Amino acid sequence: MMKKWILMLSLVCAGAAHAENWRNVGGTDTSELSIDVDSIKESKGIREAWSMWNFKEARSNNDTSFPTLKSYRDLHQYNCKDASLKLTREIIFAENDGKGDKRDHSDALKNMPFVKPKPLSVGDAMVQVVCGYEIPK
Repeated sequence: MMKKWILMLSLVCAGAAHAENWRNVGGTDTSELSIDVDSIKESKGIREAWSMWNFKEARSNNDTSFPTLKSYRDLHQYNCKDASLKLTREIIFAENDGKGDKRDHSDALKNMPFVKPKPLSVGDAMVQVVCGYEIPK
């Protein structure tokens, strides 16, 4: 019985290893963008971080088995030296805040190149936030 409790506690702790800490980057009357600053990691000069878009109204989607979405989470990699980024994962959700039914659309993103976003664009704001963030040691 004790082994069973230890195993359950280990699984709970493993699932809680990454607490999300969403910081608002900006938005409009129809949508809002946040970045999970606790997900910002760096390896060999490349950072990565999860971002999330929330939409006030459901948006249509090309996936016929999942016709609308209210939020999606993206994992981008950031080359801070070049001020560029590339999308590596995308998960869409039926409800806001990454909740409800979901679909992973990451397969379509293989071999995406790093791109330098236009000044004052959403991508530029994302690069500024992620590359300007001081990762706790």
